Amino acid sequence: MKRWHSCNIRFTLIITLVLATTLLVGAALHAEVDLFGTQNEPDENVLEVFSIFSTTSARESQAYDAATIITIKPDWHINSNRPYQDWLIPTKLTFDTIPGLTPHGITYPQSSDVTLLGEKMSVFSGRTVIRFEVTVDRQLSSGDYVLPVHFTYQPCNDQTCLAPKTVDVPLRIKVGDEGIRINADIFGASEKEDNSEKHPASSETSDNDLQRLIDKYGFWGYFIALGLAFITGLLLSFSPCTYPMIPITVSIFAGRERSVGRGFILSLFYVGSMAVVYGIMGLIVSLVGGVFGSWLASPPVVIGIAVIFVIFSFSMFGLYELQVPSSLRQKLGTAKTGGGVLGSIILGIVAALIVSPCVGPFVAGILLYVAANGSPVIGFLVLFVFALGLGTLFVIIGTFSSAISALPGAGGWMESVKKFFGFVLLLMALYFLRTIIPSSVTAILAGLILVAFGVFGGGMDRLAPETGFFLRLKKFLGVLALLVGGYLLLGTILMQGLILPPASKWLPAAGTSATVAEPELIHWETDLESGLARAAAEGKPVLIDTWATWCANCRVLDKKTFGNPNVAKEAARFVPIRVQLENSNSPIVKDFMDRFRLKRFSLPTTLLLDSAGNIRKVMRGAIGTEEIISEMRKVQ
Repeated sequence: MKRWHSCNIRFTLIITLVLATTLLVGAALHAEVDLFGTQNEPDENVLEVFSIFSTTSARESQAYDAATIITIKPDWHINSNRPYQDWLIPTKLTFDTIPGLTPHGITYPQSSDVTLLGEKMSVFSGRTVIRFEVTVDRQLSSGDYVLPVHFTYQPCNDQTCLAPKTVDVPLRIKVGDEGIRINADIFGASEKEDNSEKHPASSETSDNDLQRLIDKYGFWGYFIALGLAFITGLLLSFSPCTYPMIPITVSIFAGRERSVGRGFILSLFYVGSMAVVYGIMGLIVSLVGGVFGSWLASPPVVIGIAVIFVIFSFSMFGLYELQVPSSLRQKLGTAKTGGGVLGSIILGIVAALIVSPCVGPFVAGILLYVAANGSPVIGFLVLFVFALGLGTLFVIIGTFSSAISALPGAGGWMESVKKFFGFVLLLMALYFLRTIIPSSVTAILAGLILVAFGVFGGGMDRLAPETGFFLRLKKFLGVLALLVGGYLLLGTILMQGLILPPASKWLPAAGTSATVAEPELIHWETDLESGLARAAAEGKPVLIDTWATWCANCRVLDKKTFGNPNVAKEAARFVPIRVQLENSNSPIVKDFMDRFRLKRFSLPTTLLLDSAGNIRKVMRGAIGTEEIISEMRKVQ
C-alpha cells in the first residue's frame, strides 16, 4: 500500500511539473519573451481613428461639417500638426478628391507641450478632434459616396517611439434630401445651437493662415491682416502706372473746379465702388477656393501656383507687361460716365475691372492667396480694404486740390516701389512651395531672394549728405534685407552641414557655458556587418543602438544615457554599433528584425550580444544609466 502511495505521489509530481513547464513556456511565448531576456514589444495599436459626418443625408450645393476623431491611449501622444522641431513627423489630414465632393477648411485642435530632456515638444494626446468641411456640388446625383481621408501620425510615449504611419479613415456621405444632424457631441444638435462652451475658438487652430491669425489674436488679428492689405494697396498707389494718373482721374469724375465737400463725396463713391468690386472678387474666389484646400496637397498644383507668382513678379521687374487686352479696355473705357455720383460709381467700377499693369499682377496674386487660404468673409474684407488703400490718394486729392503740390513728384522712386513688390511676389511663390520642398531649401531660397533685394534694392548704394528721405529709406530696407538674407543663408549652411560639418557637431549645446563642443564619448560603428565581424574577431560583446530621424526618444537616449561617462566607460569593452532604421517597411528594417528575432518595430531599441554573438538582452525606450550599466555588466 505504501509502495503504491509512493508511486502515486511521484506520478503526481511528474504531471504537475509537466503542466507547470507547459504553462510557463506558453506564457513566455504569449508575452513574447525569449530565453535571451527580450522585453515585451509595445502594442502598435496605440490609437483609434475614424471619420464622421454631421448629418444623415446631405443636399447638393451645401457645405457640411465633418471630423476625424482620434482616441490616443493613456501615456502616449502624437506630434501635433506643427511640431516645434523640423525633424519630427507632423500629424496631417489629407484627402483624395472625388467629383462632386470638395473637402476644405481643416481645423486642428490646440496642442499641448511635453518636455523631454529639457526640450519642449508640441503634441496631441487623449481624445483629439480634427474638423473640416465638405461642400457638395449642385450637380452631384443622389446616392452613397465614400470620401477617401488619410491620417498621418507618429506616436511616442516617455520611453519609446513607433514608426510614422498613414491610415485610411474614409468618410461615408449619403447625398439626397436634407437629413437630420447627428453626432451632437461633436457638431451640436442643430445649426443654431451655441457650441462655444464645448469648442471655444481659442482651443483650435485653423489650417488656413488668415483665419489662424484671427483665431490667435482676435480683434488684433483682423487689424494685422486688414492693415497689411491696406498698406499694400497704399504702396501700390505709388507705382508708376497709377500715381501719375491720379490727378487726371480725379479731374474726370470730380471736375477741376470743385468744393471740398463735393470732391470728398465724389471721391468716396469712386473709391467705394472700386472697393466693392474688389471685395466681390475676393468673395467669389474664396467661395470657389475651397477646392484649393485639397488641391494644395498635389505638388503639380503647388508648382503651377508658384510659377504664376514668378510670372507676375517678372512683370513687376519690367521684363514684360501683363494687362487687360486693349480691345476690352477700350470698350470699358468708353462707357458713358455722365456726371456726379453716378459717374463716379461707374468710373470706379471700370477702374477696378481695368487693372493697371503694375497693380494687376499683385491683385491676381492676392486673389490666388485668398482662394487658397481665406474664408468668404475674409476674402471680401481683404480685397475691399486693399482697394481702400489703393484709393486713399484719390480721396485726398479729390478732396483737397492743394494736396497735389504736397505729394512727391513722379520719378525713379516709383520704379523702386514696383520692383519691391516684384520681390514680394517671389517670396509669395516660395511660401506655397514650402509645403513640397525641404525647410533648408526654403530657407536658402528665401535668403537668396532677400540678398538679391538688398543688392538691387539699394542696400549697397552710397548716400550723400544731401540725400533725401526716400533714398535713405530705400538704403535702410536694402541693408535690412541683406542682413536677414545673409543670416538665413549662413545659418542654414552651418546648421545643415552643406559645406562644413553641421554646427551641432562643433558648437556648444544651447544653454551651456562650454566654449567647445563635447566630444562623442562612444565611438559608434555605423555598419552592422563590419561591426559584428570586428566583435567576432576581437572576441568582444556587442552594444547595438537603433535610431531614426523622427525618433525623439532616440535623441534622449543618446544625450542622457550614452552621453554619460560611466556608460561610456562600461561600453569600452563592447563593440558599439549604431543602426539607422527609418522605415518600418524597408528591407533593412525587416532583415534587422528577423535577424534579432524582434516581433514589432519601435525605437529606440538597444541590444546586448555576448562575445559568442548570442542575444543576451533587448531593452526598449530611453533607458536610464544605472539600468543599462547593470545589464552591460552581466554580458561577457
